[in-house]
Amino acid sequence: MAKMVLIEAHPLLRLGLWQILSKLDDVWEIEGMGLADVSKADGVHAGADLLIYGLPVDTDEAWSALHEIQRVLTPKRILLLTDVMPLPMPVQGLPGASVYGCLMKTASVEILEAAIRLVMAGGQCFPSEQALQTPAQAICALPAHDADDAAAKGAMPISAGAQLLQITPRQYEVLVLLARGYPIKTVSRMLNISVATAKTHACTLYQRLHVKNKGEAVYAALQRGATLEWHEPNGREVDAGQLYGRKAG
Repeated sequence: MAKMVLIEAHPLLRLGLWQILSKLDDVWEIEGMGLADVSKADGVHAGADLLIYGLPVDTDEAWSALHEIQRVLTPKRILLLTDVMPLPMPVQGLPGASVYGCLMKTASVEILEAAIRLVMAGGQCFPSEQALQTPAQAICALPAHDADDAAAKGAMPISAGAQLLQITPRQYEVLVLLARGYPIKTVSRMLNISVATAKTHACTLYQRLHVKNKGEAVYAALQRGATLEWHEPNGREVDAGQLYGRKAG
């Protein structure tokens, strides 16, 4: 049985993450703890196959705590969760070769699951160079007519996301909604298309991204720098739960 240790200072977020992780298909022995519990951890928790570490907001505390965590728990692989991007890096760089990736704490279940599977397979899931750019730098890469709205909203326009991934705008919309956890039937209703058409769009975008399922598609899109969010041309930010006036079911 693989061993996973979850370290997150906020107790409610830790509980929520633990519940999500406990529902993954893989057989895991999962232990959750706060930063204060690390120094009291015994040998039972050492040598975990995967450590998921929720970085504190305080950057100095975050990295000093990680050094202590590595010393006490000696995990084989580490996946970082952060509140902000780009990730504030320590002066001396990431500690050791055991850090395999980084995700936002707000990432969907699909993204978290895909990242865990990739890391456990020996892969890495760091944001692409574009995702690590400052907002101003990222906006410079957008078409001129989209730049002002993107600057105001901090979101990637549909056209820019689709162009980045080399898929159609409709396929990008389908991918965004799948990334937010909506089933294909709900996606079809929210986009006012048939279920068959929504499935066709999903299958086609999987082929173009060279992936097999939506979890892999979401991860591949993030690796290429897509935000999997958008705003409409009129500047109104899209809420997936109210897209085109429909609520998710």
